[in-house]
Amino acid sequence: MHLVGLNYTTNANGFRNTTLQVTDNYNSYYSNAEAGRACAGVKCDSIYVGDVDCSGLKIGMDIDILYDKAISTAKGTFQPIKRIDILK
Repeated sequence: MHLVGLNYTTNANGFRNTTLQVTDNYNSYYSNAEAGRACAGVKCDSIYVGDVDCSGLKIGMDIDILYDKAISTAKGTFQPIKRIDILK
């Protein structure tokens, strides 16, 4: 994934909650001409990472996000971020 945006808010306790904007190539499932599907360009995603430390991230970096196991709560199922690796 290519990091193209990063925004955060600081809550009342002084913790930063961060959202990353990333671009990536479409999965092969989405660009399958035989099945009548096609894509152009790159896909863009916003990923909420919460209070994970993002101080080392800079716009333009290639990153990989690794997720922990899913957690089911009354509000839904969530998959917390385990770590963010900087590829280059």
